[in-house]
Amino acid sequence: MSLNGCVSVISIDTGKILDLEVMTQYCKMCELNVKREHVCSNYKGSSGNMEAVGAFRIFERSLIKRDLQYTEYYGDGDSKGFLQVKDIYGENSVTKLECIGHIQKE
Repeated sequence: MSLNGCVSVISIDTGKILDLEVMTQYCKMCELNVKREHVCSNYKGSSGNMEAVGAFRIFERSLIKRDLQYTEYYGDGDSKGFLQVKDIYGENSVTKLECIGHIQKE
């Protein structure tokens, strides 16, 4: 089980990170019972679902903050993330690109 996760959107053209979602289920301040205001964990759920939630958050905020729609999803073969975003801008608005390395392993 992982308490932390990170999802990123990377430009195919430049290799630069366009957006990043860092998630954690752990808060040291809460563990120590610190009573002052602080930024706490930002994810509740299974560690296996972090990728899907992170992808959804990034795709959703791209439209809200940048008026931008991503059209392709390149994942590691696990379809959970893609299933969360494939219809985010309308039916089948995002297509999935397959990782050749993962296909060869099957």
